[in-house]
Amino acid sequence: MVILIGTKGQLIKTAGVMLELERRNIDYLYVQTDQQPSFNRVLEEKFGLKKPDLNLRNEDKDLKNIYEIPIFILKVLINAFKYKNEIKKHKILITQGDTISTLLAVIIGKLFNMKVVHIESGLRSFNIFHPFPEELVRIISVHFSDILFPPSDWAKGNLKKYEGKKIIVNTFQNTVYDTLCEFLSPKEDDPRNSNYIVSAIHRQETIYNKERFRKCIEVIINASKRKKIKYIIHKPSEVQLKKFKLYDIIKNNENIEIMGYLDYITFMNLVRDSAFVITDGGGLQEETYYLNVPCLLLRERTEREVGLGETAFLSEFKDEKINYFFENYYNFRRRNEFKRYYPSKIIVDTLISI
Repeated sequence: MVILIGTKGQLIKTAGVMLELERRNIDYLYVQTDQQPSFNRVLEEKFGLKKPDLNLRNEDKDLKNIYEIPIFILKVLINAFKYKNEIKKHKILITQGDTISTLLAVIIGKLFNMKVVHIESGLRSFNIFHPFPEELVRIISVHFSDILFPPSDWAKGNLKKYEGKKIIVNTFQNTVYDTLCEFLSPKEDDPRNSNYIVSAIHRQETIYNKERFRKCIEVIINASKRKKIKYIIHKPSEVQLKKFKLYDIIKNNENIEIMGYLDYITFMNLVRDSAFVITDGGGLQEETYYLNVPCLLLRERTEREVGLGETAFLSEFKDEKINYFFENYYNFRRRNEFKRYYPSKIIVDTLISI
């Protein structure tokens, strides 16, 4: 088997599958496109994973902006053909999610005549532009993959037209829960007892859109009047904040603490102990559901149903909805106890049986 991924989000959500393979002494080829090498090396060490067997980019610096993507794609494809024989001798290629690396993995798998496995399949916002290009990548990945692992009944329902044409197996939960359950327990105390809010804004559709990014900053500033903000900023976001002349507005606000990269476990502990989270990310929508932490989604649409109306609240960028959440955030908690499934085990069991 080949596991081909590139972002920290993909690594976090694929780590459980990799560890499950290693526990069973099943050999696999770990291939990286390394969109985010600075994150990936830290996560590999934290999770006890091996370093990549092959690196199709082999650079130390993370991709910082969309202008680097064409060169990145070209380099990855050239190196894939350089290692063609090593990759192709495996029959199954596993990838995850909705990133540019997902798309590259599907292309490489099809070019090398491999069976492509798509983890976290069937998520849909039903709007090609929200989020873009993620929604488009999901559609293409599903269409050209052979084995699909949707993380819920709802996601499986979105794959109905592929029944009988592809192997579709419900994992009942996102593989991220295997990673979370390994290291953290859910929040038990009242969110109002926390004196800070966590903010993480990073999606391309947000940070490259001046008006949308400005709106997000406005929301964060308003939230900072209620509690201190711990604002996690990665390099691409920092570049765009400075470009749009928004960085100093945050930096000069004494109630906002700008924080750089935190390793995944440290970050999740920070999230768990917060009053609530402000984000445009789908990953945090799922993670805050497990952690039982209120989450305000600064998005018009979401491709996930997990936690909506319970821990997560979709703002649609409407002021009345945002203000409603601020006034009632402590009510956004899980209604039922978290039921544990083992998605990574389901995936490995299925691939072994195939």
